[in-house]
Amino acid sequence: MSNDLTSPCDESYLEPYASKFKAIGHPVRLKILCLIAHQDVPCVGDIWRCLNQPQPVVSQHLAILKKTGIVASEVVKTRRVYSIKDPFIKSLVESIICNIEDSTSGHEDERQTPTSPV
Repeated sequence: MSNDLTSPCDESYLEPYASKFKAIGHPVRLKILCLIAHQDVPCVGDIWRCLNQPQPVVSQHLAILKKTGIVASEVVKTRRVYSIKDPFIKSLVESIICNIEDSTSGHEDERQTPTSPV
């Protein structure tokens, strides 16, 4: 194994990804991202109703996702609409959704969790 500082495993390259994983690592924030990715025009009201969480709690989680550059919002008429702006996280969330749909198709009563490749 090389100790080359330009290695993709160098901490300076991994830190931005670690920050993103930390931001999406909370179960509520991950669920918010899944809702945003799965809905056509997800507004904050739709999100907090789907989560069955108080609006201030959802707003705090959305603020963290916005601060880290993972989501963006825009005002459309009278609604604030959210989207996933980080392509890496968007791809990751879409993969999670596909994996869940694949693992539950035909098995509504069985919920599988990802298994570690190690």
